[in-house]
Amino acid sequence: MKPLAEKALEVVRNGEIKILPKRMEKIYYNWLENIRDWCISRQIWWGHRIPAWYGPDRHVFVAMDEAEAKEQAKKHYGHDVELNQEEDVLDTWFSSALWPFSTMGWPEKTKELDLFYPTSTLVTGADIIFFWVARMIMFGMYELKKIPFKNVFFHGIVRDEIGRKMSKSLGNSPDPLDLIKEFGVDAIRFSMIYNTSQGQDVHFSTDLLGMGRNFANKIWNAARFVIMNLEGFDVKSVDKAKLDYELVDKWIISRLNETAKDVKDCLEKFELDNAAKAVYEFLRGDFCDWYVEIAKIRLYNNDEDKKISKLTAQYMLWTILEQGLRLLHPFMPFITEEIWQKIKVDGDTIMLQKYPVADDSLIDVKIEKSFEYIKEVVSSLRNIRAEKGISPAKPAKVVVSTSNLEELETLEKNELFIKKLANLEELTCGTDLEAPSQSSLRVAGNSSVYMILTGLLNNEAEIKKINEQLAKLEKELEPVNRKLSDEKFTSKAPQHIIDRELRIQKEYQDKIEKLKESLKSFEE
Repeated sequence: MKPLAEKALEVVRNGEIKILPKRMEKIYYNWLENIRDWCISRQIWWGHRIPAWYGPDRHVFVAMDEAEAKEQAKKHYGHDVELNQEEDVLDTWFSSALWPFSTMGWPEKTKELDLFYPTSTLVTGADIIFFWVARMIMFGMYELKKIPFKNVFFHGIVRDEIGRKMSKSLGNSPDPLDLIKEFGVDAIRFSMIYNTSQGQDVHFSTDLLGMGRNFANKIWNAARFVIMNLEGFDVKSVDKAKLDYELVDKWIISRLNETAKDVKDCLEKFELDNAAKAVYEFLRGDFCDWYVEIAKIRLYNNDEDKKISKLTAQYMLWTILEQGLRLLHPFMPFITEEIWQKIKVDGDTIMLQKYPVADDSLIDVKIEKSFEYIKEVVSSLRNIRAEKGISPAKPAKVVVSTSNLEELETLEKNELFIKKLANLEELTCGTDLEAPSQSSLRVAGNSSVYMILTGLLNNEAEIKKINEQLAKLEKELEPVNRKLSDEKFTSKAPQHIIDRELRIQKEYQDKIEKLKESLKSFEE
């Protein structure tokens, strides 16, 4: 075995075969550097019979078949003799080691063997790194003088919630058909990819699958919205030169190309979970939560001078959905095919469409920064509503003061979208504006965002609520202050403990200061 092992070691060490995760190389080396002889015969009923025949005197004849063995025996004995084939069969892993080339017509020189050997990537479990992977490499190098594959990707093992490998004997494996009925095939597939880091085992729980189901529903509903709003729209007839691209259009184009680039990089590094996360963040976050919501504002505006804006929104919705489905297809093949068939222009199946390739010239960091600022502003206003218990249905008045002229320009150009997304009746923007009384402050970029609370809240109830919060925080701060003012504590405690207490003290002081400022605005 040693000569076979040496060649198998060499092709991994010199990089001809790449093992992922890289840490698995150590296990591979350990097995082959300490190789032992291998008993390849097994006394079991099933398996490849050993191609050896015994003569009357137990002389062994090794041949391709019995006819060839008998020819050898006739030459050996000078006359025909009766032969008996060895009853043992080959070790399962011996037979499995032949798989990369025996399935391609070997030992004949076939077109399939020429085309598919060596193959690109082997995906398997780390528990058979020596039993199967190493032996395929050894056999391939011995018989064909070539490596059988260029990459070996070791996936993790699905375990139960307490870490046991799933097996029939333990009865700890759920019935996949039951899971499919409850969550759907795509949801299960996506959830497992999303939650499994490269080469790591995953502790399975049905709780993991809810995310995939919710994501699939989100994509389905977004697609329904897009299809409903493409009635009478023909993507082939659109003159792209006449479209009016808003900041949000340029942003989503940039994000699409950035996502395509990230996904490609992750897939090439076999970081499947990160690839899934990149697609998820783009489709669920960027497309569904932001682009589609802004598109609604443009689609439902029937003013004559907004026709081009509406057409642009339709074109972009179709484009981003179609490209997004292609990105998602390897992770969710069924739902993407179903939706794509409803919006396709050419082609029989999404499976045969070109996978999105990033155009670096369309990735614009400045555009993305500008739109991220809008997201910050809107999110900060939504957070104020959530914290104060203000209904999203109540229109609010907002003041945004900024010292950054680019932010001010972004606000002014996208005022309509911000007002609709945050449900504002009034948005005042400017530089160095005074903080309005009875308002709640948030920071977005270099801007101070104030939501005027007059009319939105019951002042007396809010003052009472703030005073209760202040009393609670001040009471919790007292033991921290006592500890830090105690000379015995500060002189004997380790520095990292003192630093921790100082951090806690600062956090409480900051919260108290903000509440006092908020209280002051209500009492004015």
